[in-house]
Amino acid sequence: MRILSAQISNFRNIESAKLEFSSGVNALIGPNGQGKTNALEALYCIAALRPLRNVTRANLVQTGHKVANIKVNVSVKATGLEHELQQTLTSSSRKLRKDGKTSDANNILGTLTAVAFTPDDLEISKGSPDLRRKFIDRAILNTRPAYLETALTYSRAVKSRNKLLSDDGDEILLDAYDETVAKAGAEIVHARKNYCLEFTPDVVRFFKEIARPCPELTINYSSTINEIVDLESIDKTTENFIELLYNRRQKDRWRKSTTRGPHLDDLKIEFDGASAKTRASQGQHRALVLAIKLAEIVHLERSLQEPPVLLLDDISSELDAVRSEQLFAQLSDLDAQVILTTTHESQIPKSLRDSLEPTRIYDVHSGKLSPRA
Repeated sequence: MRILSAQISNFRNIESAKLEFSSGVNALIGPNGQGKTNALEALYCIAALRPLRNVTRANLVQTGHKVANIKVNVSVKATGLEHELQQTLTSSSRKLRKDGKTSDANNILGTLTAVAFTPDDLEISKGSPDLRRKFIDRAILNTRPAYLETALTYSRAVKSRNKLLSDDGDEILLDAYDETVAKAGAEIVHARKNYCLEFTPDVVRFFKEIARPCPELTINYSSTINEIVDLESIDKTTENFIELLYNRRQKDRWRKSTTRGPHLDDLKIEFDGASAKTRASQGQHRALVLAIKLAEIVHLERSLQEPPVLLLDDISSELDAVRSEQLFAQLSDLDAQVILTTTHESQIPKSLRDSLEPTRIYDVHSGKLSPRA
């Protein structure tokens, strides 16, 4: 899977940019605050249909303009096809097009699969449970685009149920929302648990390679409805969840919120049987996150039968020299297209540049991206 070219207009501080990409390494180089991450975010936006950072849609449109536009041409090795994807953004709307025709999110998702690795990802192992839930959901979405609708349905249903609980709402309406919450919630828990079972062995393998010597690493999906989950049957889990919600209704009314469900779940990560969040050193946290991201990439490669596009945002500045070299050494074996940002060309490890096609470089200054001769 490769991004062949991109056109970006009025996106953050980028007024206009036309980019041609190598199938190997592509580097966006310039001082901080010039627009490198903005360009990377535009590419991520059209792949994942969400910003790279936690911002509103209005923040993506360049100040003084009403509309931002992103267009990319993509080559998919598994199908031998090329596609044109386009996203037009305003402060209140989003329009999608695929191959010149108006499209919806389900038809776009999966056409371009990209994995982003940013300095914020270093908080996955020691940050809030919400960060780990978002990581799992985004990873699942890359191979199951329909998962988006399930997640949205669950989120809307929980929000509506919470409002009814807060307003001392009608029992019949609560019964209806319980069914929706339970059905979508069961699908989410099953998807997350199965994903963790599939990718955890790769996390452990990479962690052993990166963090030598290393403690024994265990990762389990910790669910607030764990006792009623039947991994052999989503229908059975749904039935059990409906019953659980009904039995806890009075407690939920008192707390004015839904107190069980995947919106409260977490990844339980332990080193030698103790919580990694408190036990791990800074170096071990970084090694663990590298292992998690590499496992995500390998899992995707197996599922898609080709590697995803890798978007790396100034990672070398956040990692020590040893961790950075370990990351890029692993990436060089994947034959994936890499688009990265950095302040200096010297921060691109030689192992990465030598193993793939010649690096294509764009210099970035004040929102302008200029190809280097």
